Parts: sequence; C-alpha cells; structure tokens
Amino acid sequence: MNEPWKKWIPGVLNPRQMKELVENGMILSDGPLKVDKSDSSFDLTLSNECYKMVQGSVKPSSPKSYGWFIQQNELANRQEPDQDKTYVLNSKRTYVFKLRERLSITIADIGIHGQATAKSSIGRVDVLARLIVSGMNRYEGFDPGGLQAADHPGDMYLEITPITFDVRVKEGISLSQLRLFYGDPGSVEITGKEIYRTVVHGSGERDGSLSVDLSNDCVGELEVPAFFAEEKKGLEPVPLWEQVEEAEKPQPDKYWRFLPKTEDKPRIKIEQRRFYLLRSKERISIPPGIAVYCRASDETIGEMRIHYAGFAHPWFGWEREDGLPGTPLIFEVRGHDVDVSLADGERMANLQFFRMSEHCTEKSKDDSYGTQTLKLSKFFGKWPEKLHLLENGKVEPMGGK
Repeated sequence: MNEPWKKWIPGVLNPRQMKELVENGMILSDGPLKVDKSDSSFDLTLSNECYKMVQGSVKPSSPKSYGWFIQQNELANRQEPDQDKTYVLNSKRTYVFKLRERLSITIADIGIHGQATAKSSIGRVDVLARLIVSGMNRYEGFDPGGLQAADHPGDMYLEITPITFDVRVKEGISLSQLRLFYGDPGSVEITGKEIYRTVVHGSGERDGSLSVDLSNDCVGELEVPAFFAEEKKGLEPVPLWEQVEEAEKPQPDKYWRFLPKTEDKPRIKIEQRRFYLLRSKERISIPPGIAVYCRASDETIGEMRIHYAGFAHPWFGWEREDGLPGTPLIFEVRGHDVDVSLADGERMANLQFFRMSEHCTEKSKDDSYGTQTLKLSKFFGKWPEKLHLLENGKVEPMGGK
C-alpha cells in the first residue's frame, strides 16, 4: 500500500487526495469516481437497487447492514424501473437506493471522517436526499469508530423523499455528495473575524451569518423577490439529471410562480406547506484552501424549515470575471403548519469554514451557480426573456403559450 496520507495534514481532502484513496482500495465503486478539479467532495451515484419504504422513513440504527435491516423487517418493497430504465418517485413518498460507491473498513484505520449533503440542484427541486452508511446510527456521515464497530460496514444507501414534485431518476446519476476529512472535522474548523471578512461580503462578515434578501431581482423583465413552487396534479415528473438539449428540460413557468414585487421595507408571507427559493443578502467568495458548510441558524424558525443543500466549494464566487465581490447562496424554505411573515434582513443561516488538507488548484469548468442571483435548479429550462404576470403569481411567456 502506497500510504500517501502519511504526508497529509488534517483537513478536507481535495480531488487528488480522494483519488489516492480510490487507488489504495479505500473507496470502491461500480463506476468512475465523479469529482471536479475544484470540488471538496465527490458525487455519490445511484445503483439499480431501489426500494419503496412502505412504512415511511427508517432511521439508521442497527450495526448490521442497512439493506439486511430493511428487508428482514419487511419495511421496504423492491422496485423495478420503467421500460426506459428510469424510476418515477412520487411526491411525499420515501425511497431508498443502494449507491454504487462503498467504503473499505481500512478507511477508518487512517482516521477518515465523512460528511454528506444533497446537491444544490436537488434541494432546489424540494427533494430530501440523505446518506445512510451501514453501521452508523445517524444520517449524512460516518466516523472511524462507527465503521469499526459495525458488523458489515461500508455499504452506502441514499434515502430520497420528493416533497412537491414527482421526480424521475436513473442508475448512475448523483443526488448527493460526500466530503472526506483527514482527522476530526472539529479539529480543522476555522473561526474568527478574519476568515469572516475574507469569505463573507456584507453584514455577515462580522460573525459568518447569512440573512435573507427580499429586494427585487429581474427575471423575464419582471421584478421578483422569490420563487415558490406550483403544487398541482398533472405535472410531468422532473428528471433529476441534465438534459443535453435545453428544449428537453421542464419549462419553469409550469412548475414555479413569482411572489409579488416588494416595496420599501420588504416583507413576504411564507404560506404553510409551500416551498420557496430565496437568496442571501451576503455574497460569498471562497479561496482555494477553504471549504464551507452552510447550516440553518434554526431549521424551524417561526414554523418554517430553512435549508441550504449542497456544499460551497473552493473557488465559489472567488475572483469573478465580472469583478463582483462573491456570489449569494440560495435558501430552500418550506412553511410548516402556520403562515409566517418574513422580513428582509432576517438571519437565516451560519457558515462553517474548514481548512483544506491541500488546496484545490483549479477552478471548476462547471460554473452553473458561480454567478447566480435568484436561480432555479439547473434541471429546469431557462426563463423566457419576456414574461407576463398573471394572477396568483403565475407567469407565462409574453404573447401567451
């Protein structure tokens, strides 16, 4: 065994280091490891082993393999794909896919920890995607002690729950990503006003927090502070992979509505059980030696759930070609059982900063969100250049359908 980690310093692993783990047999996969040159995580991909959870979500809790656990307890039904080899996942139902990637027990022996999150493009479609590592008693990660104590460690599964829309998935696509740490994540977290000033532009540079921006953005020549999801029957399932042709993507005006434009002292109503996309007032620029995790300041503030899906990687918003200082993050917000009045500037999230074990040396070629303002998931088509606003926030291309 080559043992390159003997020269590493504690921190988040960069793409070269993750590939070294693969070469040494510590990360195994039935397909190629998907990692971009600037990423601080790698993509987890679906296999063709799919289960519908007949009694709902099942929290990982057994030292046995998660697959054995759900099958022995008759908690899941195996699903077969449609003729086109895709699976339709219905809204408000929970499914579990075995992942093509798995961990060798030897990854625990060198002190590797893992932290996972749904990809940003998935969270923006109101889909919950949580990693399950066999042997762990929690979602979204693993630690060496948990792996070493498990009966059959290493297999990984993804629990998927679409909330608003039916969605379509297939083998090989990625809905989640896994960040690897050499050493305990707590030991490589960076705090203090100096890092806040470097990464956060706006009021959050004092404490690393993010607040909501309810001022108007311009979309299709209309002023809009936020989008909210259209909930109605008859919508085609949203494919959770990028279409080659723009025309094949779902048209956004069929799935989303606009909140009315705001005036002075902006404030909006978050209606119960509705899903919204909003943006941060602060702008983020991440240098090549830092990885960022965005955590809601309180996930149930005022009877609403606040989330940011996806890690913020090195180079995000850093040294933009247009010279602007950083890029805002997008919040995914869902109302619970009562309406909430949300004011411009309310605190929504806190940033955590982690040292990279080694810098990410190159900027990503896929910069889909690096210059975003208020933006939908990349799975949807582009908004028409000119839109007409109808009642109840509906929009259509200027001139009708």
